[in-house]
Amino acid sequence: TTVHWHGLAIDSINDGAMEEGSLMIPAGGRLRYSFTPRPTGTRWYHTHAGAGGNLSLGTYTGQFGFLLVDGRPDPGHYDQELFLAIHHWEPSFVPMAETMQAQSANMPATSGSDVGYKYATINQHRLGAGEPIRVKKGQRVLMHLLNASATENVLLSLPGHTFKVLAMDGNPVPNPASVEMLSLAVAERIDCVVEMNTPGVWILGSTNDKSRTMGLGIVVEYAGSTGAPVWKDPAHADWDYTVFASSSPAAAPDETMNLTFSDVGPVGDSKFDTWTINDKSWPNVDPIRVKQGKRYRFIMNNSSADQHPMHLHRHSFEVTQIGDKKLSGLIKDTVNVMPLDTVAIDFVATNPGDSLFHCHLLE
Repeated sequence: TTVHWHGLAIDSINDGAMEEGSLMIPAGGRLRYSFTPRPTGTRWYHTHAGAGGNLSLGTYTGQFGFLLVDGRPDPGHYDQELFLAIHHWEPSFVPMAETMQAQSANMPATSGSDVGYKYATINQHRLGAGEPIRVKKGQRVLMHLLNASATENVLLSLPGHTFKVLAMDGNPVPNPASVEMLSLAVAERIDCVVEMNTPGVWILGSTNDKSRTMGLGIVVEYAGSTGAPVWKDPAHADWDYTVFASSSPAAAPDETMNLTFSDVGPVGDSKFDTWTINDKSWPNVDPIRVKQGKRYRFIMNNSSADQHPMHLHRHSFEVTQIGDKKLSGLIKDTVNVMPLDTVAIDFVATNPGDSLFHCHLLE
């Protein structure tokens, strides 16, 4: 196995990706990682061993955890601090047509396979199992949320409450805003505050009925409240990164590159579809060569019918465009590119060495 660290400006040897030259940890072996963690904020780690078609390996296994680097901006007074990690368990192959997250009349589902799951959990417990989150009216709860699933993007809501988003992927947002629903693509983190002002017994969980049935939720119980946990669909279920960003223009890049994502269906004996960037698929790709200190813009055009949470190793980037909206100040290491959408990111090449850039749906 290996250990990969999200959001850290780290050298390629310690980054935990063999594609960058990191060392594999053999079965029964040991490896000491030695580095100074930076920058501050909510980071996380997970195995970077590839699973291929073996669903008992890699990120399907639950080898992950939070890494909180102290020194982050003060979130203000809070009464509780919670770390909540989402994961899906007992994967199996299912036809891709059953699990496509978006369809288009001119983009039919392919014949490839996808991964389905039997269970979903928050902090290893299914909804209704384990201890509830116990709160009192008037409390302010700081939540750190992580989607550590191998393949599943999620939408979360807490009926009767809003989430004030303070940071994404560990980085403070320019415009903290309150929303009814959170979107967490695979590998994304959100730091938010919830004001506990609606007494009752509620479900903090997936907005998808099937996912909640699988267990994706946790009970929030006010002191003095009894009865079965209540779920209500959010009235406003839209998610927009730009709400939390600045509308000021981003700095001009030194170089711009266009990247088009396509789905070409299964190739050879693979169970999965093959995805390409500019008509090439890993490992048969040409490296993107950058120069120290230069600012680069990747304009990602998703021509496929699936979502792609794109992750850059060893760097953070600034999201500078979502669709036709320009923005700045939103610093992340993973951004979800929706079907048939365009997203632009800028990063400054300040960390020499090889860095992977890939979709985090790790099938």
